[in-house]
Formats: sequence, structure tokens, C-alpha cells
Amino acid sequence: MGIQAFNASNPEGLPLSAAIRAGDFVFVSGMVGFGEGEEVVPGGVGPETEKIIADLVDVLGEAGIALEHVVKSTVFLTDAADFDTFNAVYAKHFNKRPPARITVVSDLTIDAKVEIDFIAYCGT
Repeated sequence: MGIQAFNASNPEGLPLSAAIRAGDFVFVSGMVGFGEGEEVVPGGVGPETEKIIADLVDVLGEAGIALEHVVKSTVFLTDAADFDTFNAVYAKHFNKRPPARITVVSDLTIDAKVEIDFIAYCGT
């Protein structure tokens, strides 16, 4: 199988694909919790994380896979104090076999509390 791009929501109109499938892997670009009107959902890291995961489900669905196929994520938090809140939401969705993960504290290019990218494996 070749390379296939999935251009689900890209509210900022940036030169990137929401996801790229390359063979048995799907690489999902960094996601932020955008709500209606292309604004970050209100409420902080918890609601933002919920929205990111909901959007991830949609992107993975376009590729014909689901959350259980996620094998790696990279999480960028703007505040280390949000780590526990983030983990509580993340654990609800990745509780059976959590993906490998790195979490760092970093500035983001937009006014959001969290950004996450994902790698999913859809082979046998």
C-alpha cells in the first residue's frame, strides 16, 4: 500500500495533513482541542484533551482503524500543573493497553493547554 493522506479538520488552514497512512502505520499530526468557530474549547486541559481524543477517533475512523490501534503519542502541555488532570482524561480512553508516550512541558504556537500527536499501527 502506498501513502494516503487524510485531511480531516485543519481549522488553521496549515500546510499539513491531519494524518498520513504509510503502509501499516498512521501518523496523526499534532492535534489541539478546537471547538466550533475554530476556537480552542473552553475549560482548560481536561476539555481540550477530551476534544482531541474525540477528533482522533474521527481521523482514525477515516483510516479504518480505532483508538486501540494507537501505539505511540507525544504530549505537549503548557503547564506541568496540568499533568494530573491530563492523565485522568487520557486514562479514560487508553485504559486497556496505553500507548507508549512522552509528555513534555512546552510553549505552543496557539493559545491552548495541550497538543498531542499519535502513531497508530493497523497491521496484523
